[in-house]
Amino acid sequence: MADLNKEDAELLMGQDEHNNHSHDDSWRAPTPCKRCHQRWWFIGLLLVSILVNIILLVNLLRSPVASPDDPTTKFAGLQRTIEEPFVRMTKYSSENETLQDQLWHDINVDHGVVALSDEWAMQHGLRTAQRFPWDQSKGIYILHGYHNLHCLKIIHISISEYRNGQPQSRSWHHISHCMDALRRQVLCDADDTPRATERRAEVVSGVLQHRKCRSWEALEQFAKQHTACYKRPEKPDGVPIIERYKHCPPGSGYVVDDDYVPTDEFLVGLPEESLDVD
Repeated sequence: MADLNKEDAELLMGQDEHNNHSHDDSWRAPTPCKRCHQRWWFIGLLLVSILVNIILLVNLLRSPVASPDDPTTKFAGLQRTIEEPFVRMTKYSSENETLQDQLWHDINVDHGVVALSDEWAMQHGLRTAQRFPWDQSKGIYILHGYHNLHCLKIIHISISEYRNGQPQSRSWHHISHCMDALRRQVLCDADDTPRATERRAEVVSGVLQHRKCRSWEALEQFAKQHTACYKRPEKPDGVPIIERYKHCPPGSGYVVDDDYVPTDEFLVGLPEESLDVD
């Protein structure tokens, strides 16, 4: 009986010891794992940093990148940021002559006539120009790219009229001037891009090659910011020149004066111009 009591006592003591441990565990406050928290903070910051860098990289790849070898243009601040392939045909040379003629006819070069202040002209090394009617502190200029596009347009019109047996709407003097202007532009650019040839029945070159171009849309935006309110009428014969400058867009700030009379001298050519230039 004594032995049984001794065993029972040991069992009871063991049970009490277990109960005491259980009681102590139930009241012990959980200790936070500082290292775990620091580790998760570090991982979180690392993931955010990676995500931000991915977003910046995607935006960088989407953004046009200018060639370091091509400087920004002096006047509109353009750079060669547009990459395009050399192509043989576009809609402007379509076999559908109706579509082709319409596309060339729809080319609008009116925006290329701009009004620039004398101060701006001086800062950019330009000579002063004829006065802009609605702001005498500005002169009228034609952006060279628009002049060249105008020339291509009227040459196409002339060829199309000849092809269709229609009377010429532009003088031969105007057409020959434009062809010569484009010839001189090609010589001025002296483009040295080697175009790879293909062994075909017809002459083909530049296939699978690309070039860097400036943005025409950016040039057009510059032109619109300096609008001269110019619009050439479809049939200009008999229409006073001043009427072309009365198409000011909303927000231009210009006030059209129907009684305007030019005060600057009218010049035909300049002394430094020569017909002997090759």
